[in-house]
Amino acid sequence: MNNFANLIEANAKVLTLIESTDQGKPLDKAGLDVMLSIMLFRYYAGACERIEGKHVPRDQENNFVVTRMEPVGVCGLITPWNFPLLMTSLKMAPMLAAGCTGVFKPPELAPLSSLKLAELWHQVKGVPPGVVNMVPGLGHEAGQAIVDHPGIAKIAFTGSTATGKKIMRDASVSLKRLNLELGGKNPLIICDDADFDAALETAFRYGFTN
Repeated sequence: MNNFANLIEANAKVLTLIESTDQGKPLDKAGLDVMLSIMLFRYYAGACERIEGKHVPRDQENNFVVTRMEPVGVCGLITPWNFPLLMTSLKMAPMLAAGCTGVFKPPELAPLSSLKLAELWHQVKGVPPGVVNMVPGLGHEAGQAIVDHPGIAKIAFTGSTATGKKIMRDASVSLKRLNLELGGKNPLIICDDADFDAALETAFRYGFTN
């Protein structure tokens, strides 16, 4: 994954232009997403060495339990339009670190940076085929096929609450594992001793980013 991060860094300008042109965000914001993606892959490259089991002592003499972490298998990963590259990286990096493979459904409104990321991944030497797969298309077609597929063990979805509810219902048929990051705004609690102007500016900035 460090080699992959190096490849992203070498293609940072191209990825920034793709993200800005396809998604519509300013170049500086697109460039920040590229830099954050590089940092993610470097972080999870190190995390590979920290995924380990535990030795759990028991009360009885000479009895103990050993646990180990294992890949869940094939993951289905569905990403949103507002952070296409960054959200793909946020799902791909831990997936790879955990030893899983993935089928990605990039956002139909802005798929190009995710597709470019997959293209770069396949340029890394020694990468076996089939680890990272992209299935572009509409949510009710490509996304639904990923959710319904019996060979996929886990779904990670970022998007609307309504779609997340449907994914939860459909994934329950085969008891898929789920990670859902759904739409809406988190509450912002402003205490009596807070700087109200600073809180207002913070709420505005994070509420309307992208």
